[in-house]
Amino acid sequence: AGKALSKLESFAQIGKANCEHKLLLLQAEMKSFLGENDDAFGKYESAIAVAGENGFIHEQAIANERAGDFFVRNGDSRASQYYGKSNTLYLQWGAQCKADHLCKNLPF
Repeated sequence: AGKALSKLESFAQIGKANCEHKLLLLQAEMKSFLGENDDAFGKYESAIAVAGENGFIHEQAIANERAGDFFVRNGDSRASQYYGKSNTLYLQWGAQCKADHLCKNLPF
């Protein structure tokens, strides 16, 4: 993961609008893995916001889904809010099958 993080950091310097949200999501996942939950939450929120600001609906959906997974792992009821937003974004993007998958397999 360290190599991927390093590459994304350099890509984000070159093409911030295209890569910043990806970098933030990877950082969120790493913080979550390390048990740094407050930092992880902030990174998930930032990844969601930046993806939306730059028009990456599908990646905003992914970040919301991963945030939902984070909250489920931590026993937090906010998971349903993130899964619901993810579902809505997948539908906006036209990913009906992915939205259906969320509805069938995740707790929201």
